Amino acid sequence: MAIIGGFLGAGKTTLATKIAAQLKRMDKSVAIITNDQGEALVDTQYSKSLGFDVSEVLRGCFCCRFPDFLRSARTLVSSTRPDVILAEPVGSCTDLLATVVAPLKAIYPDEFEVSPLMILVDSTRLLSEVIDSKTPGDYLRRHQIEEGEIVVLSKTDRIPYDRIEELKDIIHKINPKATIVPYSSITGEGLGELTKNVSSNKISTNRPVEIDYDIYAAAEAELGWYNGSFNLTLPDKTDTYDMAMRVLRSVSDEYEADDVAHVKLMLISETNSLKMSLVCQSVNVDGVKGSRYGKGPSSLIVNARIVSSPEKLEDVVRKAVTYSLEHLGLLADSFEDDSFSPSRPQPTHKMR
Repeated sequence: MAIIGGFLGAGKTTLATKIAAQLKRMDKSVAIITNDQGEALVDTQYSKSLGFDVSEVLRGCFCCRFPDFLRSARTLVSSTRPDVILAEPVGSCTDLLATVVAPLKAIYPDEFEVSPLMILVDSTRLLSEVIDSKTPGDYLRRHQIEEGEIVVLSKTDRIPYDRIEELKDIIHKINPKATIVPYSSITGEGLGELTKNVSSNKISTNRPVEIDYDIYAAAEAELGWYNGSFNLTLPDKTDTYDMAMRVLRSVSDEYEADDVAHVKLMLISETNSLKMSLVCQSVNVDGVKGSRYGKGPSSLIVNARIVSSPEKLEDVVRKAVTYSLEHLGLLADSFEDDSFSPSRPQPTHKMR
């Protein structure tokens, strides 16, 4: 099993699906476990749309819902017998060595081998200030880096080449023992090395890193979380790219760039599917199946994690979706959503 953690919006799902695709080309079977504090997951639908076997852990992170995590892993093993399980915890989750990796190694060694913990760090958002841990969010991200056995410096295609060594130095000041792998989902840089680490016999050997749960809880409480699922009926040749872009831009306009941790959107119609994401003020197309045009009964799923009150976030996303649909002369047939701030982490196991 390989656990892929790290910053919200750093590209964990994209990396997991790309590693999974590489493993399939190596004739290895693979399954994915997704995770969220709420329900209606974009990551689950996206991974399934690419043809992977997927299970999910909802309403809490792997550490706080460890029995659900274990049940998901065992279900995948019994149903599809994968050579590799890729598990992606919530982006605001840390202390994974103590609460997930160590319990798997200590209690279930006959069932699972755990690869070195992989932590993704968004190279476009990594600043030297992270070292100082001036805010709860910085403290959480620093701890994520501290416990990473393999630290993946993602989105390197978006920064000047000469900055990569500077960012490596920042990471090594936090975690001198980490193996650092620069990675780009666009150019493919680093993907082969990361796939090799997952498919090899390497196992996690690092000991847990101490953490202050009061600060960790404060970091999670800073964020508002929104999950919504909208049912639509699209006329023929509806421009789903334009629809999605309007939703994300409308959300972006309501917040400061640094407050937008991650907004993910997936639209699935009879003729196409589209996944897009927003980090800070940067919109990215993560995947398209078919053309940009859709029609017929469709679903739109939105997951947003922003420094915001849950009430404001819910209002902002609902208005953004309504605005986007009204531009096309449409209304949602129905929808379900919820918004909240995560509660204090209460891990099932915590091993030193």
